[in-house]
Amino acid sequence: MAFRDLLNRWFYGKEGKADFTEDMLPDTRPALFADMLRAHASGMIALNFLYVLFCLPGILWTFYSMMVSIAAYSAAREAGGAFSLVGSGYLFTWMIGMIPCMTVAGAGSTGEMFVLRNWARDEHAYVWKDFRDALRANWKRGALTGFLQGLSLPLCHFALAFYGAGEGAPGPAMIPLAFVLIGAAVWWMMNMLVYPMMVTYELGYGALLRNCAIISVARLPYSALFLLLTFGVPALLLALLPWEIILSALSLWYLTAGFAFTGFIYASYANSCFDLYLNPKIPGAEVRRGLRRRG
Repeated sequence: MAFRDLLNRWFYGKEGKADFTEDMLPDTRPALFADMLRAHASGMIALNFLYVLFCLPGILWTFYSMMVSIAAYSAAREAGGAFSLVGSGYLFTWMIGMIPCMTVAGAGSTGEMFVLRNWARDEHAYVWKDFRDALRANWKRGALTGFLQGLSLPLCHFALAFYGAGEGAPGPAMIPLAFVLIGAAVWWMMNMLVYPMMVTYELGYGALLRNCAIISVARLPYSALFLLLTFGVPALLLALLPWEIILSALSLWYLTAGFAFTGFIYASYANSCFDLYLNPKIPGAEVRRGLRRRG
């Protein structure tokens, strides 16, 4: 085949192939998810590398904390003593250090989520340009969200330690402990929606969090399900690989594609929630983007 024919096929498609029509669009969101994942797999790897730059402080801090904890554990074993990650304070120190790290990552999440939101609803997005533009427009609110995400770690740790350590009256302590656990679960389900909503609608920060909370609770079974789905690949690696290489495999996954893949699940779920609760109430807002029209 001549080089010119190869170029023509590349740019214009295979000769004799029918033109794309709206009837060829996927009819269900799982089909749309699969199509867009297949179409943008290589782009997600590039986007993941870009987002990892904002995660580097957290990655380096976590690695340093692990090395310090392992050294302390080895020293305790050699001395014949016991070592507790929680009791020694190493875990709490790591959580405190993660607050500024997650603040930086939160700012970067705005750029990553704008690109993923577009791809999830079959719209075009440039990895670098759209990432940069969305970051410039939303980095303050993204950083604030990341700060709150980081702050939630030591707060939950403190609450669990405080209410779970009561030896005299474990019954009454279970009530506030249950509120802490429920609040933490709702908060992390909200985080699947907060960045997609942030880059899609012009809302005040209070209204942004309130809408995310209402939708998360209104779709509670689905919110819990999609939150669990984001741990699917790590759980599969843990189940299939020998423990000696699990840490390396997980690191490789998140450094190459894991963050973008997780964000793509969030964006796909968020788009369905917006079509259900928000877009029908906004004049002129398009519903079912990327999907075949019904009726």
